[in-house]
Amino acid sequence: MRVAGQLRKDLIGAGLALALAGAYWIGATHIHKSALIGKGVGADALPRILGIALAVLSLILVAQSLYQRRKGPRPEDAPASAEKLAEARHKHLRAAGMFLIGLVFLLAVGWVGYIPAIFAMICVTAVYNGRPMSWRIAAMAAVLTAVFYVLFDLVLHIPMPSGIWPQVWRMIAG
Repeated sequence: MRVAGQLRKDLIGAGLALALAGAYWIGATHIHKSALIGKGVGADALPRILGIALAVLSLILVAQSLYQRRKGPRPEDAPASAEKLAEARHKHLRAAGMFLIGLVFLLAVGWVGYIPAIFAMICVTAVYNGRPMSWRIAAMAAVLTAVFYVLFDLVLHIPMPSGIWPQVWRMIAG
């Protein structure tokens, strides 16, 4: 049996996910063993569970793909037309664009600060996904920025990067 089309994609994806699950499991074994709730539940419990879940879902994908093809290839296993290839390329480029937005956010947040960076990321993401920039987008970004700031900085006490603004304000005031 020749492995082609969607079956090949499913098997490659499942294989990569299994490898990632194994790497996740190995990484979880290197987490310091400190008990959170008495004995037995350590800081490595959640990462190990996530690794197991990813491995199980990967195996389910393999089983499902093979089960669906037990009587022969499916229509989606046929070679893709030029139109389908162009559509797939467009989807991959859109995903790469979203990845690039996230990467720019990660690179800029330390310099610009969390509040302006998250506001800009929300606005840029909405515009990138086809929404025209409007006061509604800006208002939603402002509300979400405030919610994220309150949640992470004030409630969970996870300090967010302030960027260059403290130095700027000191220079202006000084």
